[in-house]
Amino acid sequence: MIQDMEMNALVKAGIFHSRTEVVKEALRLLFATRPQLNVEAAVQLYREGEITLGRAAEMAGITRWEFETLLMDRGITRFVTSDSTEALERQVGRLQSRP
Repeated sequence: MIQDMEMNALVKAGIFHSRTEVVKEALRLLFATRPQLNVEAAVQLYREGEITLGRAAEMAGITRWEFETLLMDRGITRFVTSDSTEALERQVGRLQSRP
């Protein structure tokens, strides 16, 4: 309740254009002051398949290899995607037909 009043006051004062802008700034500061939250968000998004391993590592602020180690330490299986069998066979066929 009080936070709603404060957010509305900041918008009315012209400091922010909207309540959404207030929330975005609050989240930006939260992640900046608590970097572990970036790691947790990256792990969760990776676990859900929303982002790639490389993007997750970037979000967490660590190298890909460090992120892989983090996943292993937490018992999280790394998943790898690949093209369908048919797509791979087409690629092999194209490579074999080259002079």
